[in-house]
Amino acid sequence: MTLTEIGQALRDARKLRRLTLQKVADDLGMSIATISRLERGDLDDIGVRRLLRVAEYVGLQLLVRPVGFGMSLDEAMKESDRDFLAEGKIERT
Repeated sequence: MTLTEIGQALRDARKLRRLTLQKVADDLGMSIATISRLERGDLDDIGVRRLLRVAEYVGLQLLVRPVGFGMSLDEAMKESDRDFLAEGKIERT
């Protein structure tokens, strides 16, 4: 996973929870610019602790696993659900 992909996941989770950049920045004691650059994957040095704080705040968990490990069962199920939603075979609840 790239920093850009991590940033996109953080942005998606933040927006899903209807959190503004200002709210996240204020609550975590960071600048809006830092959060925004993190979401764009444009932040070279944030530090693991700060990254974990942002991820947890927006409801995400960072996992480490061997390269090429593949998808977890949860990831496969979510991907399957997305495919069915896109094809109109199931409705979002």
